[in-house]
Parts: sequence; C-alpha cells; structure tokens
Amino acid sequence: MTPDSTLAYALLGLLHGAPQAGYDLRKTFASTPLAHFSDSPGAIYPALRRLARRRWVAAVAAPRSGRRRKVFAPTDLGRRAFAQWLGQAPTRDDVVRAWDVLMLRLAFLGAVGGPRLTVFLRGVESELRAYLGELEAYRAGHAAKMPLGARLAFDSGVEGYRAQARWVARALDRTRRERRK
Repeated sequence: MTPDSTLAYALLGLLHGAPQAGYDLRKTFASTPLAHFSDSPGAIYPALRRLARRRWVAAVAAPRSGRRRKVFAPTDLGRRAFAQWLGQAPTRDDVVRAWDVLMLRLAFLGAVGGPRLTVFLRGVESELRAYLGELEAYRAGHAAKMPLGARLAFDSGVEGYRAQARWVARALDRTRRERRK
C-alpha cells in the first residue's frame, strides 16, 4: 500500500466518522460491502502505521474498555488529503478501470452530501457518456470485421456502461429530489 492507496482512503473515510481501533476497522471490512479489502491484520495494521508515518492519522486516547487498544483518528493533514481525494474530478480512466474506487468515493461523499455529491455524479455521467460515444464509434467502424464472440463480448461491455449511465442519471435525479425536501 502506498500512503495514498485506495485502502488508505477507505481507512481515512471510516476514521472520518469516528476514531477506531484496527480491530474495529477489520470488523467493518469483514462485515460490510468493503469486504473486497482484506480484513487481515497483515493489511490493516501496516496500512495504519504507514498512515501514521505520513501523519494522516494519529493515535488518540481510547475509551476505557478493559483492554489495551490503540485508537486512530485522522489528523488535519489526513482530513485535507481525504477531502482532496473526494474532490477529484472523475476521469475516463476512473470510469473504465476503477469503477469500484468511484463508488467508494461516492459512498464517502454521501456523508458530505450537498453540491459536491451532484458535481461528482455529473462528472461521472459526463465521462461515461463520452466513453460510450467512443465505444459506439468503434463499433460502427469495426463490428463487421469482428468475430461473433468478440462482438458479443464487446456488446456486453457496452451494455454494462449503458446500465451505469442509466444508474447515474437516476442517482442525479434522486439527489435533485432530496435537495428539494
């Protein structure tokens, strides 16, 4: 894990809500949709140490619970790094290769809410639509020369991106309705 890996930001996002011990973070990774991250002590604790060395998290006083626990909280530097990560405009590469990271950012942006959430979703929508345009142009120029299996695989990918675009449009609509309430 580099200090600015997806795991680092996932940890910062979880700690943003409340200071937690490594054990608590491991339980979250094991029992939620974040399970694709390793809940192994060999992943979480070294990641926390790297974040501490980078001064993005610091150990804080733990509530007395009968056992010795090191509880971590984001520092001001860590909160700024996390906010900067959340505020990055979605890119084509994100849409094509890192949809899971976009959805992690969306999940944490959901806690922040407001216009940042809408701006993020509009950025995702824009990148998806542009990429779909490229895929359609590619299909128009190459489909006739593609073997059937390749065309079917290509069409599957295109349909997946179309489904994501429909979902983003619905998500934007929902954010508009929520703001009106």
